[in-house]
Amino acid sequence: MKPLRSNVRREIFVLTVEEKKTISFILIVFVLGIGTAQYRAAHAVPPSKTGVNETATAAARPAQKRAESKRAKTAR
Repeated sequence: MKPLRSNVRREIFVLTVEEKKTISFILIVFVLGIGTAQYRAAHAVPPSKTGVNETATAAARPAQKRAESKRAKTAR
C-alpha cells in the first residue's frame, strides 16, 4: 500500500531568491521594451515633417549665417 501524499507538493523548479529576481528583471525589461516599441509606433513623427522643418530653417537664413553655423558645428 502506498503512503498518502495529499499535502506533498512537488516543485519542478526550485529557484533561489537571486534567480527569481533575475528572471523578474528580464521579464520586466522585455515587457517595457515591447511597450516602448508600441508607443513609438503609435506616436511616430513622419520623416517628411522633420525634413521640411530643417530645410525651411536653413533656407530662411542668409548665406553668411549658414556658413557661420556650419563652421561652429565642425569646430565642436
